[in-house]
Amino acid sequence: MDVVEELWRIPRWTQSRGEELANTISHGIGLVAALIGTPVLILAARNAGSGGFFVGTIIFAVTMLVLYLGSTLYHAWPQTRAKCVLQVFDHSAIFLLIAGTYTPFTLG
Repeated sequence: MDVVEELWRIPRWTQSRGEELANTISHGIGLVAALIGTPVLILAARNAGSGGFFVGTIIFAVTMLVLYLGSTLYHAWPQTRAKCVLQVFDHSAIFLLIAGTYTPFTLG
């Protein structure tokens, strides 16, 4: 049995339409802010001088964008099997962002 099938069978607490809408809007705002802030962040890292810090900042920015995109899609999607896939993506992106957050400090 695959992961999506297992997730689909698990009884779950579902959020109300209002909660899902609030999550979609708040994570969508985070995505827009990340899209606006990423070029500024990358330019600041480039001017910092360290190549490792620059690469680490790019990795952080990508993981941040992946997190907000995945979370926005997950909360916006109707209750279908595709939402189960997006849930796995959303929850995995949290761990990617944690790793991405440490990367500039590790490489810098």
